[in-house]
Amino acid sequence: MRIKLKDPVEFEKMLIRRGFSKKAFAEAANIGQVTALQISNGDRNPSPRIAKRICDTLEVEFDDIFEIVKSPQHSLRK
Repeated sequence: MRIKLKDPVEFEKMLIRRGFSKKAFAEAANIGQVTALQISNGDRNPSPRIAKRICDTLEVEFDDIFEIVKSPQHSLRK
């Protein structure tokens, strides 16, 4: 299983509404700028710990911005 950002465009709008640039958001969430950029663009999936930091920083529930999906390798194991 992996964590996936539901909608990168809506996520970016959420950052703007809360007064964050991507750089400021990365600093507030205590994650690397490259990591934050990749996650916000939908190019990288966050670990559970990073996803929690993001939710805490934005003061949202996990299900508001993330979904849990099956990993491709799970399908191969069966």
